Amino acid sequence: MTRLLSLFAIFALIAGPAGAQEKMAAVSPKAPAPAGEELSTTSVMPVKKNRAVVKASQNLRAGTVLHSSDLFVEEGDASALDLFVGMELKRSVYKDKILSLNDVGAPTVVARNAIVQLEFVRGPLMITTEGRALDAGAVGETVRVMNLNSKIILTAVITGPNKAVTQ
Repeated sequence: MTRLLSLFAIFALIAGPAGAQEKMAAVSPKAPAPAGEELSTTSVMPVKKNRAVVKASQNLRAGTVLHSSDLFVEEGDASALDLFVGMELKRSVYKDKILSLNDVGAPTVVARNAIVQLEFVRGPLMITTEGRALDAGAVGETVRVMNLNSKIILTAVITGPNKAVTQ
């Protein structure tokens, strides 16, 4: 039987309690293999096959909402474009550069310094007023909003274009 030395075993050996160190000594590279067994330091890792490579078809600026004409798939499944279309670029990307999901995010629906409809809802009570967004954000993100009447800064969750709800 072949024993595998994994990263978990090494971590347990280094950081684990004393009991774990004694148990792991059997698979340590310095310790001899138990009688009749062979010691292997091979790790098993999954291999990604047919990984799609999505590239920019033109220079794209940060803040651009992506369309299918802005991108192309160099290799892999063409349905990978669906992950990027409709998303907003977080940074500028040059033509023929590979895009990753870290380069995109949900589209911004509230711009910084935009006037937003601010709602406070508690049970049957609902108060609506206007505020100025101090941060930009997408639906579901928390931003700071200044109430224009009282000048108090609140935190609110963006619910739609120029709309936010505070607790």
